[in-house]
Amino acid sequence: MSEILGIRDQASLKEWLEDQPREVAVWIASRAAARVLPIWWEAVLSEDWANEANLTVLPALRRLLTSSVAFNKPSDSLEIAAKTTLEGGIVGIPFKPALEADGAARRAALAASAAPFAHNAALAVFTAARAHGEAQIGLRTDAEFVTRGEYLDALPLWPEGQGPLAERWRAIKWEVDNSEGAEDWRFWIEWYDTLLAGRPMLGDTARTWEMLEQIALIDPETWDKGPEEVNPVIRGIWEGYLGAAYAGADQGVDLESVTDDAKSGIKQRVAVNRDALAVASAGLLDQLGVFRDRARGMNNLEPVAREEILAFIDEFSGRLSALLERLPGPGEMVDDAQAGRLVLWLRQYRGFLRQKLSYYASAENMAEATVPTGIILGATGIGAMLGMPVAGSVVGGLIVNQMKPGQAAKELTKSTGEKGDGG
Repeated sequence: MSEILGIRDQASLKEWLEDQPREVAVWIASRAAARVLPIWWEAVLSEDWANEANLTVLPALRRLLTSSVAFNKPSDSLEIAAKTTLEGGIVGIPFKPALEADGAARRAALAASAAPFAHNAALAVFTAARAHGEAQIGLRTDAEFVTRGEYLDALPLWPEGQGPLAERWRAIKWEVDNSEGAEDWRFWIEWYDTLLAGRPMLGDTARTWEMLEQIALIDPETWDKGPEEVNPVIRGIWEGYLGAAYAGADQGVDLESVTDDAKSGIKQRVAVNRDALAVASAGLLDQLGVFRDRARGMNNLEPVAREEILAFIDEFSGRLSALLERLPGPGEMVDDAQAGRLVLWLRQYRGFLRQKLSYYASAENMAEATVPTGIILGATGIGAMLGMPVAGSVVGGLIVNQMKPGQAAKELTKSTGEKGDGG
């Protein structure tokens, strides 16, 4: 508890929250409920009573996401969205910690709606504590951040590490990663991981909240159809934002700086390789998804290293999505503006391969989490189709295991000069 602020029990927390803006109460409640989310998630994955009732974790995730957005971007629309998350109910839950964990998420959503916010926020905190005794650990840190006016800043969910439910969370991720439709649950895994770490999903705080608001405001009818319907929609929004991070990278860049020769060269290559580029990029995105799942499941990997490799995979995926957006439709010609943007994309891609792919392909840097050979070959193949020179001897050595992936990645990218990037 936070005795230093006079918070000793539920009543004193309610009294303290009544003197705070509504956003503070929602923030406190949402974070308290999020700490015990793994208890409910584990239950719906493993308990017979949950399977018999066809329960999923989606309603709780929706409540937590909506309440978290409501504190950051309060609006009438989000207040209504928070109310709609409360429709329907769950009865007959025999496992009390799971019942309390789900109840904490409900109370957080109530605090974000028109209901008395201080009462419901305080109840969310103490309901979470009934789910797990250590759930109140973060309340002191949260309350002290509020007194310093920093409550909207990124803050890890637990004061130290991933908290007492870290093992449960790792087990949940493993089960989800190995389940049918795992790709459509990936957003939620990443969302909760970043919540635990206290960092924005997209690396940019403003764009992250913009994306989360869009997800929270998905039509309630779509939400109500369950994860099979809404998760692909959410995945599409997320991947759109990931792609846009790199699709907009050449905005503000003077396309006039791209020479006519460079444009002509890229037009010719795309005319010949358009379909192959689309197929190769889509295939490489699939490989990166598999690599992401494998990296996430490496329990021996240091947390910092895991975050680094996952960020690299997301950046790589974003760049490939940007390429797919730039390619013309089947049978269409590339105009000058498209050609200029493709040249600029290739310049940035070449630098990305040289600086980052070679680093993450090296066992000296990443140990068992090195980039697989197939991804190295796919990445350089895409570059080659757009004009990057590729040393055939290096590719051959990589294929027959006569050259280490890290060294191959360096050799494949170091010799690419300005003429090789279409610039």
